[in-house]
Amino acid sequence: MLRGRGYLESTKGSAVGGEAVTNFNLSPALQMTTWLLLGITSLVLGFRLLTRFWLKTSRRFAFEDAFILISYIFGLGESITAVMPQSSVFGRDISDISREELDAGIKVGYARDLLFILCVGFSKLSVYTSLLSLSPYQAHRRVTHALGSLVVVWTATSLLGMAFQCGTHGPWERKYTECSSQRAVLDYVAISNIIGDLVLIALPIWIIYPLQMPLLTRMAVACFYLARLFTIGATVGQLIYAPRLSEDNFTLRSFPYYLSMQLVQFTSIFAACVIYFWPLLRSLQTGLIWANNTSFAPQYALSRMHKSPQETQGSTMTSQSKSRDRRDYIEITTDIDILRGANGQGSISATEKYNLAWNHTPIMS
Repeated sequence: MLRGRGYLESTKGSAVGGEAVTNFNLSPALQMTTWLLLGITSLVLGFRLLTRFWLKTSRRFAFEDAFILISYIFGLGESITAVMPQSSVFGRDISDISREELDAGIKVGYARDLLFILCVGFSKLSVYTSLLSLSPYQAHRRVTHALGSLVVVWTATSLLGMAFQCGTHGPWERKYTECSSQRAVLDYVAISNIIGDLVLIALPIWIIYPLQMPLLTRMAVACFYLARLFTIGATVGQLIYAPRLSEDNFTLRSFPYYLSMQLVQFTSIFAACVIYFWPLLRSLQTGLIWANNTSFAPQYALSRMHKSPQETQGSTMTSQSKSRDRRDYIEITTDIDILRGANGQGSISATEKYNLAWNHTPIMS
């Protein structure tokens, strides 16, 4: 078989994994980046699950954990397809690729694109379910449910659009169709993904902002959610380089697009896990965390309703008092009813409980 100019350059450039990286063969660099991001993603997810187990919360495993595990499984599948031998065509000059190699690579890339959509979609669902436990206020919950519905719609429509981007034919059957809708599908997936990420940033900030905590503390908590800006940046890269998929030498010219795809997948899972980096969160004296925190449960802290006799007499707290006797507190949770005091009667609504978090000073250590 005749070799193109990429073959003539094969002896030049740096070697990655035993194969030289040249201007006409960037595939080794793409595969190396995929392996690196997969390793970091595994560490981040492991840290999140270890945090959930180590803190011994009342809910060691919740829906958000199930969704992020499903997202990781799809992301693992996407990464495996990206490092398969058939995927080596992506990042290589098309003149060095036979027709059989190109068809096999496009088939693997087709599966990779579908797994990518599922990975990003379930990572967003994980954030959605975690936001439900952040506030019992009905206005917040309605907006959160609307966001969850939009995530489901985005995942389903993006999956269908990507699956049928060339009609009833596969993308490798270019002799039957021009895949004219491919660019429109890619633009829809990327633009709607950016909009969804912006909402996932704005919603928790909207919930956190009114809480009675120092401004710097609120900004610190918001920074964990602002980590999703990295996902938006990587998605913008997809939008910029998507037109290269329609060029004649698309396997080489679209290298930045394939790289951006791996970054979007990694940052999506990372942004869903970064809020569980509890050592820094535990150091923040906020209304979201108990002052003597031995756990990080997704609920608001306890607000004092009245002073105890010990506080009135000015006595100091002993080591046993650090357990925070709950008889004199109201717990701000998402439950419908809650008893007031040790012998109290009646109940209060979720909205009233959320207002208590605003109207009473949160516990500070």
